[in-house]
Formats: sequence, C-alpha cells, structure tokens
Amino acid sequence: MEIFKGVNGLYYLFTLLAAGALLERLMPWRRVARIDLVRWLRNASMAFYGSVILSLIPFIAGYGGAVAAEENSFGLLNQFALPLWTELVLSIIIIDALSYGQHRILHQWYFFWRTHRVHHSDNDIDVTTSLRFHPFEAVFRASLEVGVVFLLGVPPEGILFSFGVLVFFNTITHANVPLLASVDDVISKIFVTPDIHRLHHSAAPEHQYTNFGTVFTLWDRLFGTYCAGRNLSKEEVFGIEGAEAIEPETFANLALDPFRTPVDREIPRADREENAAQRTPTELD
Repeated sequence: MEIFKGVNGLYYLFTLLAAGALLERLMPWRRVARIDLVRWLRNASMAFYGSVILSLIPFIAGYGGAVAAEENSFGLLNQFALPLWTELVLSIIIIDALSYGQHRILHQWYFFWRTHRVHHSDNDIDVTTSLRFHPFEAVFRASLEVGVVFLLGVPPEGILFSFGVLVFFNTITHANVPLLASVDDVISKIFVTPDIHRLHHSAAPEHQYTNFGTVFTLWDRLFGTYCAGRNLSKEEVFGIEGAEAIEPETFANLALDPFRTPVDREIPRADREENAAQRTPTELD
C-alpha cells in the first residue's frame, strides 16, 4: 500500500489527473472550445488550500486514527484475526458507506451545504472538478471519518487502500469522458460511472439530490436516491442557478463562500421547487 502513502499518494493523484486530462482531450463527452487554464488553476488552488488547513489539524486524519486503534487493539475489526483481503474489502465498504452518509448531510442541512456549494458551483465538469472542495468540507469529512475509523478499527492498510480507490473514482467520475450507454448500464449496477455522477452535478434540483455515492451505487439504490445515467442529457446544464450561485467566480469568492448567506437561501431540492410552484402569489410575497 506504499503507493498510496505520503508523497507517493500525491504522485498517484497527479498521474490520475494527467491521464484523465489526456482522455478528455482525445475523447471528450462534451467538446469544449478551449482549455480554461484559469479555471483549472482555481480548482487546483482549492485543493492546495484544503491540504494546508488539514495539515494544521493532523489529529483528525483517518490514517492516524487507524494506527492508534491498531496499536491499542481498539475497534471492532481489531478484535478479529482477519485475512488482509477481507480487511481491505470491509474497509472500502465502510469508508464508501460513510462517504455516502457525509454527502447526504452536505445536501440536507444548509449549515453544511454552504461548504459543499463550492464543489457544485462549477459550470463545467472535468477532472479538475474533483479537486474543487472547500477546506471546511474536508475538515467535516475528516472529523467524522477519524471517529468511525477508530470505533470500527479500520486498519491502516484499509485506509490507504480506500484512499486509492476513492481518489480513482473521484477523478474518473468527474472526467469529461464518455461511456457507451450499454456499458454504463452494466457497470453502474455496482459502480458509480461518469454519467451517474455528472447527473448529480446537474443544475436541475430533481437530479442534484440523487446519486450521492462515490464508489458503489449500492447505497443510492438502498436509500432511494439512485437515478440512472440514461437520464443525463448531452445539453445538461451544470452548476448552481439562482441566489446560491457564486458570482463572480474567483478564488477569493470560493474561499469565502461558506460565510455568504444569500437573502433567498435554500438548498436546491426538487420537492422545494414543487412546493414553491404550488403556492399562491400571496404566499410567495
């Protein structure tokens, strides 16, 4: 698992980003007129910003929690002598289920949505979107993860393996690359695909509140939030519309966005749109 540890983990991430960017140029799902280097740099800067903040609070690192649990024989998995492959499989299932739950929370309560809004405000979806997360979201995710990892005794190797798998899926599902509908239908029975996740980035509220999974589609199917990739249109509009949109899109505005509270603040949700449409003019005033 050394390939995913420390500096090697950065090399792994950069390799995936480079491979994804190359595929986007060779076989794009949606052709773009030109590469927007300013946008790329802005998205990458958010990742750097997040890494700096997280480095200041190392005690919430999942890997550190796993090491501490193992050294003290604490946590559920540390009570059993399991084969390594079993630990790795259980680890990715636990971490991906946790990621699904975290993602649902980010879309459920406005306090958390205001940190996740930065990720959804990207109007073009490509590999650099996988870097566009606000540090406050990263802190929220890491804080929950270290607790779950410690209590369940997820092994250090399982954390590294899960990191590798989640980074791979996070990169490829944001990539502007196509999959044949027939292939997507087969793969998406188990795994999240680019079309599945692109639908989640739609500006349409009825699509934005679906497909929260990172690796497996199981959690979305189990909790009724799954929406097939076939519902995605080639003309799909991405990002956020209305008061929640970030304008103008600058690094400063992205970095400070969690402190912004629009007058007509509301998490994009299809049920809320339907309720608003059913109100009388008097109720809307």
